[in-house]
Amino acid sequence: MARTVKATKQGLKEANSLVDSLKELVWTDLKKHYHGFEDMIYSRVKESEETILDATKAKLAIVAGISVMRKDFERAQRRFSRSNDVEELRTFLREMADRILRLREANNKIVDSLHTVLNLNLTAVEVVEKFASDLQRSAGTWERNGREIDESILELCDENEPADLVELEEFIVKQGYAPLLEQSSHSSSDEDA
Repeated sequence: MARTVKATKQGLKEANSLVDSLKELVWTDLKKHYHGFEDMIYSRVKESEETILDATKAKLAIVAGISVMRKDFERAQRRFSRSNDVEELRTFLREMADRILRLREANNKIVDSLHTVLNLNLTAVEVVEKFASDLQRSAGTWERNGREIDESILELCDENEPADLVELEEFIVKQGYAPLLEQSSHSSSDEDA
């Protein structure tokens, strides 16, 4: 028996309800994952910010120290060229070597602090990968809901001949009028040709 118009409308209403439910689920998942992504990506920069600024200031101080040391070295060379006092130059060079060693140690501390920034829990690329992975997992649920929508539409698309038509043809055949049905089907196929 053919589905009634009322039943078909009810089925379409249920399909639309499934669509609305899927839209809401996708939107909710997108917002949730986006907020998580946003928090993680901002956190990545925030956790690094102070260390990077401190490292930049420290590097500038090292460069300024090198500039002063260069001037001190030039003065020491000029004094040596006038006095030829090897002991004074040797003492200056030892002090200079100590100052260079302290600058190297300061630079190593800067490098170590920057390594902590580079090795935080999640890099920006890992944050993006996690976001994409979370969306992919959610998409599995979205696909399952999409299949339910397709199935509900498929149920509404009844391609079968109505049972009443089949019963009518069987009744006509039982009454002995089968040749008329065959002639009717031949004439319609002749018209198509």
